[in-house]
Amino acid sequence: MRAAFKDDPDITLISQHDSCIFAFTSKNNSFHGMAICDVLKKERKWAVGTVQRPAGAHLTITAANADNWQDFVDSIRACVKILKSTPELNKNDDTALYCMTAQIPDKSMLHQFVSIHEAAMLDTLK
Repeated sequence: MRAAFKDDPDITLISQHDSCIFAFTSKNNSFHGMAICDVLKKERKWAVGTVQRPAGAHLTITAANADNWQDFVDSIRACVKILKSTPELNKNDDTALYCMTAQIPDKSMLHQFVSIHEAAMLDTLK
């Protein structure tokens, strides 16, 4: 998959090492790095995670999706075209959420969860 984007004018790879994580972002701000996650899910049914710095997306390669790598590459390219031609989709004000936090359906609850967690952590300093 990395080789497929070697000379791509729109994609910069974030994950440079050999691992099961394929992470990418926009080259030269041609699209919003996290907005592509929404478009990949809606238009091509790929569930990818967001990355905070730089704003981007990542997919964990597993036995369940490894054989579909060419479809994933094609999907990224198709979704970049959608984002470039549809400015209202090419934005994202979210913060990247990791692990189980990203699965919380009502993001308004996050402030409360973080506050409780931080209070518990600070209580251990007493």
